[in-house]
Amino acid sequence: MRSICLLQSFILLCASLNEIASVRLLKFTNVKCKDLPTTNGFTKYEYCHLKVVRRNYVELSLKVNLLQLPITNLTCRLQCFQRTDGYRPFLYNVHFDFCKLMAAQKNYDLSFERFIFGAIRMHSNFNHSCPWKESYMMVEKYALDFTKINMPVPAGVYRLDFTFYAYGIPRTLTQVFFEKIE
Repeated sequence: MRSICLLQSFILLCASLNEIASVRLLKFTNVKCKDLPTTNGFTKYEYCHLKVVRRNYVELSLKVNLLQLPITNLTCRLQCFQRTDGYRPFLYNVHFDFCKLMAAQKNYDLSFERFIFGAIRMHSNFNHSCPWKESYMMVEKYALDFTKINMPVPAGVYRLDFTFYAYGIPRTLTQVFFEKIE
């Protein structure tokens, strides 16, 4: 009986050591924010940066000032790229009505954009629908956490492009680079 208990303890120890050895990691590696040439005084980035808090824990913060309010028509194109000899399109390229997405309180739709903005929502002011009357859009101290976000993509280096359109005209581009290691 004692040998069975020792064997079970040994198996549990090996399993936990195997789990520790197979580190899973999801972290930001870079961010770029641009006011597009078509902005014409519509937006202005105040800041856009990453902050390393500790090893493998990086926080994203950005704030874009909106200079012509209120905004009643706001859409977004969300594109995913994977790095393989340069960045190449990977699975997702969606254009959606940002106002409708923010107005929906329930997450019945399991779309990619809902997955992304649902994860960001608690660290941003993306908590209401249009007309957008706040003078800025921001994300503060948002870090990727593998225990909370299980990205439905294989391990690799990725870039997400967020292009925001106001009244059908592209205004800003935010490129978020991240790495997934399993």
